[in-house]
Amino acid sequence: MGKKLHALGLFAFDHPWRIIGGWVLLVAVLGFLASQFIQPTVASISIPGTQAQIAVDRTNELFPDSGKASGRIVLQAPDGHTVNDFTSQILTLTTKVSAVEGVSSVVPPFASPTFISESGSIAYAQVQLKAASGSVTDTTITAVEQAVEAARINGLQVETSGDLISKVPGEILGVGEIAGVLIALVVLLMTLGSLIAAGMPIITALVAIAISMAGLFSMSQLFQINSTTPVLAVMLGLAVGIDYSLFIINKYRRLVRDGHSYKAAAGRAVGTAGNAVIFAALTVVIALSALSIVNIPFMTMMGLTGAATIAVAALVSISLVPAMLGVVGRHVFSKKAQLQITAAQKKGPASTHTVKRDSFWYKWGKVITSHPIIALFVSLAIITTLALPVRDLQLGLPTDEYASSETTQKKAYDTLTEGFGVGFNGPLTIIVEGIPEAEPDPALGKYATFAGLSSVAKQIGQLDEVAQVLPAMTTADGTAGIIQVIPSSAPSDDATHALIETLRDGTSQKDLTKSDTISLAVTGSTALQMDINDKLGAALPQYLVVVVGLSLVLLVIAFRSILVPLKATIGFLLSVLAMFGSMVAVFQWGWFGIADAAGPIVSFIPIITIGILFGLAMDYEFFLVSSMHEVYEKTKNAKEAVVTGFGVGSKVVTAAGVIMVSVFTGFIFNHDTTIQAVGFGLAVGILVDAFIVRMTIVPAIMTLLGKSAWWLPKWLDKRLPHVSIEGKE
Repeated sequence: MGKKLHALGLFAFDHPWRIIGGWVLLVAVLGFLASQFIQPTVASISIPGTQAQIAVDRTNELFPDSGKASGRIVLQAPDGHTVNDFTSQILTLTTKVSAVEGVSSVVPPFASPTFISESGSIAYAQVQLKAASGSVTDTTITAVEQAVEAARINGLQVETSGDLISKVPGEILGVGEIAGVLIALVVLLMTLGSLIAAGMPIITALVAIAISMAGLFSMSQLFQINSTTPVLAVMLGLAVGIDYSLFIINKYRRLVRDGHSYKAAAGRAVGTAGNAVIFAALTVVIALSALSIVNIPFMTMMGLTGAATIAVAALVSISLVPAMLGVVGRHVFSKKAQLQITAAQKKGPASTHTVKRDSFWYKWGKVITSHPIIALFVSLAIITTLALPVRDLQLGLPTDEYASSETTQKKAYDTLTEGFGVGFNGPLTIIVEGIPEAEPDPALGKYATFAGLSSVAKQIGQLDEVAQVLPAMTTADGTAGIIQVIPSSAPSDDATHALIETLRDGTSQKDLTKSDTISLAVTGSTALQMDINDKLGAALPQYLVVVVGLSLVLLVIAFRSILVPLKATIGFLLSVLAMFGSMVAVFQWGWFGIADAAGPIVSFIPIITIGILFGLAMDYEFFLVSSMHEVYEKTKNAKEAVVTGFGVGSKVVTAAGVIMVSVFTGFIFNHDTTIQAVGFGLAVGILVDAFIVRMTIVPAIMTLLGKSAWWLPKWLDKRLPHVSIEGKE
């Protein structure tokens, strides 16, 4: 592959406008398709196969209109008043909301005494929407918000919840994200010493993002796109698009400074650094694609979108970078550097493994290799400290209970809890089937079909954990229906989860229904969250095993070694623990005030971040250890290979690490808590992996291992395919 990449580099350098024109054309075509077929993203999460989701699907079959979006307008009168004192004001509000496009109906609080608290000071209006849950348009939500804002007069508190709240991130690139890119540009300028050179990785990343996003939204009519997916793709595209280009440009600059011609250097840079980029990108693509084994649709979409973005970034880097180098020519260097290069080219190519012995990175490598035990001890102490909070890791989903206290949904949640009890915000929906067909009763009329359902509801109401039970609706023949159960405990309490398990238990169902034919299925937001947490929690170890096993296999093939892969994998696990520990401290415990509101870590974040961090950690492993491996293959001096290889590769790895951390840190300022947590977790994970694991622990262990680091049993060496991640010059 190195030879083919070398040829690609030469072709792109000689025919730059063909390559540039090709990518521009692709962006234009995909952009046009996206503009024609784009569909809005959705905030809802579903996991087929869980008991709660099966119950939701069955509910939609029995009652087709029940799956539509809904929300509440929560009202609280000022001290000394009741909501009845604001009847005219509240009815004006509900009338305005009823007229909003996208709203099918509004039930005012005065329609039923159950909508008003015992004190009379708190009430709510039920809003039914036309769209499916999680797909309400911003136009509808904004119109409702305007009506609500106008009703906040005379001391009446008015808040909204449910699908009346937009759960889609406001923007993909905000001020924080742009600041991260600007920091990356500064780091590139300091590393490459030229504004033109520094701008190339940014251009590459933006092209990769444009292609990925346009491609994603051009297919959005074929499948639903979760609102978090595009932001994650942009995050990855920025980070790796910049890094991959940086590795190639850095190698190109080294080769030119060593006396190679500009064209020859472009070919060699793509054939060597570009080869490593492809190999590194492949690991990330496999890791993210492996999210499909979890068998959760929205996570599969996230993984495949992220993998596609990584693949596009790699392809753009190995083709667009040499093309841009062909256009700018010698101007990628400063004028002073151009004079030095001219002199070097007259002498002819020098060894590509020379290293500046007065550089910080060479000196740091000497310090580590001289005191490996101390370096290991200090590094492990830091990582252990960061990882300690991971013992309290708690998974959950973003709910109103854990929203910021300043948001309307949190105020609505607290107000409803005050007025109707802690379980009111997490009602359970019980689908009852197999009820004997009701006998017609003239005295009851149409309510005769409720007889069997009411009997089941009465039995459920006798459970200790139940505060209120309401038979909601039945089919025409009365053989199936829905019961709404208000638990006496909060949605996140263990007692509520125990109630769900009781209602799902076969023996308990027989006791409650007094029948062998009647079945109960439990759903609702609380049950859905419990099932999602359980499934994702069970999938995490499985996915971790796959990723760890993958890293071992790939690294054994790449480095022809047993101990190097073990060291790399253990280092990756240390980075994962530090990342999770930091997330627990900041987003679960609320340290440093970064999170708007402390709460459980979103259930799918650990799996997503493990996949991303694995790929990026392997990037640094490849680019750093491959330099050591390259030197060792030529010198067979293990210690010198560590010092020289570290001196050659550490500068660019340092720059790449700083860029990654800057880009991910920028996403901490996103308004979406999930994106904040992912950005923060990856920023910490990369910081630890690049600067503690790869830049300190790796050279320390490689020094202690000596030549045994490169040991591979002969029988295994014969059976493994030979792949050179350094490529061919």
